Amino acid sequence: MKRLQAVCFITGLGCALATVPAHAVDLSASGFGTLGYAVSDQPYNYQRFIDDGGTFKRDTVLGGQLDAKFSAELSATVQAKVAPSLNNDEDWSLTASWAFVSWRPGNDWLLRLGKQRVPMYLNSENMDVGQTYDFARLPFEMYGISPSNDFKGLYVSRTWMPELGELTLDVFHGEADLQARAHSRDLGAIFMPVCTTISGGVLTLKQDSSTWRLGMHHTITRRRDGQGLPSHYPASALPPLYRVNDLMPGTEPVGYASSIVNDIITLGGDIEIAPNWRLVSELARNIQMRTENGANTAGGYVAVLHKMGALTPYVSYARLRSMGVSVQNAEKLNAAQIPGDPYGLNYTQRAASDAIMVYDQDTLALGTSYALSAQSKLKAEWARTRIGNRSATVDSPAGEDVVRRQRINVLSLNYSFVF
Repeated sequence: MKRLQAVCFITGLGCALATVPAHAVDLSASGFGTLGYAVSDQPYNYQRFIDDGGTFKRDTVLGGQLDAKFSAELSATVQAKVAPSLNNDEDWSLTASWAFVSWRPGNDWLLRLGKQRVPMYLNSENMDVGQTYDFARLPFEMYGISPSNDFKGLYVSRTWMPELGELTLDVFHGEADLQARAHSRDLGAIFMPVCTTISGGVLTLKQDSSTWRLGMHHTITRRRDGQGLPSHYPASALPPLYRVNDLMPGTEPVGYASSIVNDIITLGGDIEIAPNWRLVSELARNIQMRTENGANTAGGYVAVLHKMGALTPYVSYARLRSMGVSVQNAEKLNAAQIPGDPYGLNYTQRAASDAIMVYDQDTLALGTSYALSAQSKLKAEWARTRIGNRSATVDSPAGEDVVRRQRINVLSLNYSFVF
């Protein structure tokens, strides 16, 4: 990491910096990246990009970070990355993961304002920096739960130093604009513009060889175009079809919610259970309200890692499952088909079914990382995912039923680095 002294006048990154007088600014820059290849044994897409043709798009990322320290109390951070776009499945995009100013009024307090990461997971802050962890891929069954991993807003940290270790309470509030992705067998990938307001509190305990984290998060999501979110599909006048839009015949109107609410509870631990042996586990419960079509899920993983010099093999097991009425609704819509489809409406039922984010899957993974140096790692992983009733991580092929009760074997090879 290079350090240099510069004289500059900073504007942007919020009004706070606009009033900072020109003086010597301590700058530091760093970079990171992962070149990742993944291939499965199935012809359909899994986790957006992985199929039997192989892809570099699932895990590849290139980024850089610039930190500016104006005084002992005031600093700013910008982190940008190039990765597959979140707006469509074809493009790559350059986005800012971090862009915030920090104020430290004392050793125990830290305030940050701007774009930053939601502290939901053990690896939230470094999830794009693959060199900092040994997994070839952080388990989707946990790391795919949050409605948004970034937000723009205020983040306040308070630290205590009791005898048992370093205890930190993080409280945050802000908003995130993003594109919520769903895949329809008839229409392909669909991206809905949404805005999520997210608030939460996270308690983290760091000891010499262990880290514990407990979090509670509250989100409110609405469409940015002002339209409502379908929350209830009544029976139509053409049984067995359901009214999935107001143009279909029937008397009871389609139910819409102006916003949906998620309450998410997370618990994580990274523990040294013996010299060179670590147990890592994270669990989450995501409760979605104000809709019958929500992603009401419970998920998590447990992993054991053994460090042997430069080599760190690991085994992990992850599980993600939906529950409640949304699972039943997705199945009813999927089954609501008129033989011969004389009205051309069967696809509307499939599309509504596919749009409900239902998950029923578990993954067993065996992998290893090899530290080429303190700044780079090679990683390899074999993972077998079992799809139960269905899973929104799979893009079911056009003209077929949803993918269910199948096994997906994925081989991943990664090279991660920092500089």
